[in-house]
Amino acid sequence: MDERNVDRAGNAAQQMAEISRESYRAVVERAFAARESHERLTRSFFEDGLELLQDHAELNRRTLTRLADQAQERREILLDLSRDSLDSYEEFVGSLSEFYDDVAEDPRRKEKE
Repeated sequence: MDERNVDRAGNAAQQMAEISRESYRAVVERAFAARESHERLTRSFFEDGLELLQDHAELNRRTLTRLADQAQERREILLDLSRDSLDSYEEFVGSLSEFYDDVAEDPRRKEKE
């Protein structure tokens, strides 16, 4: 082989080695970029999940507070209704007692009137 062919072969080998290094470097860089992207995605997934859980917990807390408030209001309304009902019943029994007292008094007095 003459010197020109040897030089060409050497240049071609250097170019192939450089292309191989660049390819390997690109593959490594892409692998690291993919790893970083995966880490960001994983972190985001857990952070978003945690945030979602916190939002749900807050919503549940507010809902339970509203339910407790409504239960207290209903209890107070039921107590008021019970008192009103008892008062009405006492008045009814009182009116029966008065009626009985009026009738049981002196029947002759009623006739005179």
